[in-house]
Parts: sequence; structure tokens; C-alpha cells
Amino acid sequence: MERIRLDYNYVSSAFIKGGMGETDFEQYKEKARLGLSRLIDLVNSGSIGFPNLKGQNTVAMKSFAKEIKGSVNDFIVAGIGGSSLGLETLCDALLPFGYNSLSYGERGSKPRIWVADNVDPSKVASIMNTCEPDDTFICVISKSGSTVETAANFNILYEWLKSNVKDISKKVVVITDPDKGIMRSIATEKKFRAFDVPSNVGGRYSVLSPVGLLPAAVLGMDIDRLIKGGASITSDNYEMILVLASIYMYYMDNGRNMNVMMPYSSRLKSFSAWFCQLWGESLGKRYDRSGKEVFFGSTPVPSVGVIDQHSLVQLFKEGPSDKLVTFIEVLNHESDKTLKSSFPAYDYLNGHTMGELCNVELKATEAALKNTGKPSLKLIIDVLDEYTLGQLFMLYQYVVPVIGLAHDIDPFDQPGVEEGKEYAYGLLGRDGFEEKKKAFTEIYRKQNDFIL
Repeated sequence: MERIRLDYNYVSSAFIKGGMGETDFEQYKEKARLGLSRLIDLVNSGSIGFPNLKGQNTVAMKSFAKEIKGSVNDFIVAGIGGSSLGLETLCDALLPFGYNSLSYGERGSKPRIWVADNVDPSKVASIMNTCEPDDTFICVISKSGSTVETAANFNILYEWLKSNVKDISKKVVVITDPDKGIMRSIATEKKFRAFDVPSNVGGRYSVLSPVGLLPAAVLGMDIDRLIKGGASITSDNYEMILVLASIYMYYMDNGRNMNVMMPYSSRLKSFSAWFCQLWGESLGKRYDRSGKEVFFGSTPVPSVGVIDQHSLVQLFKEGPSDKLVTFIEVLNHESDKTLKSSFPAYDYLNGHTMGELCNVELKATEAALKNTGKPSLKLIIDVLDEYTLGQLFMLYQYVVPVIGLAHDIDPFDQPGVEEGKEYAYGLLGRDGFEEKKKAFTEIYRKQNDFIL
């Protein structure tokens, strides 16, 4: 079974009080079709480009990966948000646990991977202290080049390399807008190798572009299978996309304003974080596309099974009825181990596998939630590999904008993020943001009475 499957029994009124009845499915599916139609119009007009990534040429990326293989011990990616979360998902899902601690030979002559995302100084310092400049390559990912966190990390890493290597132009690769922006100008001036992010593909929709694919190729992943998996998600005439969007919209309209993503696999923990950015930035909007104030959205909650059975499931089961849980089940876990106990108290584990235990606990949690009337749905994949991961990425890259556009929300901008960025630019003295600094000074007032 290569195709991802959707089990939505426990969102139905046949099992859950207040769940979706036949009329609800029909009504919300029609609403989802409206959102899909609007999305297709945007794609056909050239405004939105992520669905067209399935046709991209990967030859240059694979050639680059082959070129540096065997000559680089550390590959540092400077990027944040949409420029890092997808890559971290790829690494966690497709590389062995503890990959960076493996020897060069055990890694198949492929480099260690580091992500410089946050501006917590201890992180980038730790990365530099771990790496040798002569054996290090920097990959800076920023579509505009103006993202301050990426600019800061890139500058720190660039100066470190420049003071330790002879020809830094051979140590940096840039992934950015094809025609414009600060990073494109820097790449041209310094003669850095550069790969394009299509101008109509936004950051949080870019994991199946060079943003995710170039580092993936460097790490030996099959990037063509990633693309093929993503492309396959529309092969059923969008049926799964429409059904999944319908379910989410129904429960958003019926008080479930928290959307929990809970894969039962540690390898998919970062997928939950990627999902949260996609959902939160795309759907959390004050205004619709006509300018009407709507305060639309729901809160994504990252979770991972079975770990969070020992922290959050108590809340999911017996807390407020404001959550919808999406499980992800992996039927065949890599490197599965059969249990054998030397202790009589654990005889019940004998003959079972760790993967079986993981999936038994998932089903037990589904049943426990159902027993208290809490809805859940489940995505099922046979194995976790490039193909199925590509499916997961593309499935949600469709579902989320379909929901937004069905409500006349723009799922491709993030004005709530931009305001804070502009205040920061003003405080840092960036030209053109003097008024933002003044505005910040007016807004950011506090009283000592409320500080302990």
C-alpha cells in the first residue's frame, strides 16, 4: 500500500454525539469544493505555484549533491520557519536517530546536518564549535533575504568561514528568489552557487522545492520519490483533500477550535511542528479577502504518540470539548524489535513487537477518546519513506488553503508576522523603518507596578 489512507469513522455521528451526519458531509464537502475551485483558479493564473512543483527538474540538485559528496563533513543550513521546519521533518523522518553522531563512514560519506534557525546565541556558537571550517558548507535559505534571524545567522557563519578558508565562494550555496531580493544580490556579487525558489511559492509551501529538496539530496534522500509522492495526492480527483477539509471545517464551526496533530512515531515529531506553522500562519487571519474583520482560525497543537499519552491525553479525554485529534499510524515501523522478557510480570509482552505496541496504544487511545465522545480521525501509511512523506506534505498543503479560501481567507500571506518584524527592524536601526521605531515606542509602554 503506497497510498496514504484516511479513517474518519470517529468524526461521524454514527459513533460520536454531535459528529458529522450525511447531510453535514454533503454540505461541507460542497464548501470544500468552493475552496478548491478558488485554489485552482489561483494556480491557473500563476499566482500560486506549489502544485506545479511536481514537474520540476531535479538534475541540478542531484548534481550538486554528488559534487560535494565526500568533501564536506558538515552542512549548515541557515533558515527559519518555512525554510527550516520542512527540512527538519525530512531529517527526523528519513535519517537514523543520532545521525550526526555516526562516523563519516557510517553516514556513507554524507555530511552531518545542522540547522541555524533561532537567534539564541548558544545554538549557532555550539554549531561552530562542533564544525571545522575547512570541511563545512553553508546553505542559506531565504526567499527575500530580509528575514532578520536568517540574516544574523548567515552573517555569523559567513564571517567565521571567511576568516578560516581561502575561497569562501566555494563554501556557500544560496536558495532564494530567482530574480530579486537581498540574497539574490549577494549571491550574484559573491558568485555563490544559487538555486531558485519559484516566486509564486511561499515559504511554508516550499518544502518540495529546492528549500527542502537540495539539503535532502545532499543527505542522500531520494528527492524524485518525494516529488512523486506529493504528485500522487491528487490522483483520486481531490477526494481525500475534500473529505479532510470538510471534517476540519465542520469541527471548527462546532466549537473544536484546537486542532491536535498526533503522529504515533517519534520520526514524525517534527512533522507536527511543520503542520502547526502551515495551519497557524495560513488560517489565523483577522480579515477576509474583502477586508471584513472575521478573526478566523483555530489553534494547532503539536503532539506525538505514545509519549503524550503520559502528558496531554488526560486533557484531550477529560478536558474541554474543544479539540479534534488527527492521528497518524505507521503500519510497518523501520527497525522493529520483538519483545522477550526475563521477568514474569512482563510475560504479556512476549512475542509482540515494539511497532505493534505503538499501534496498539494508538488504537487504545482512539477507543478511549471515542468512549467520552471526543472526535478523532486517522491517517494511515504503510511505511514512512520519501514517497509517503511527500504525500503527507502535499495533502496538507492542499487541505489548508482549501479551508482558507472556502472562507474567503487568504492562506498565502502572514500580515500578523510582518508587524513584529517591522518593529524589530526599526529598533535595530534598519533604513526605512524609522517610523516603526516611533510607533513601537508609543505602543510598548509598561508600568513598574506590574513587574515583580
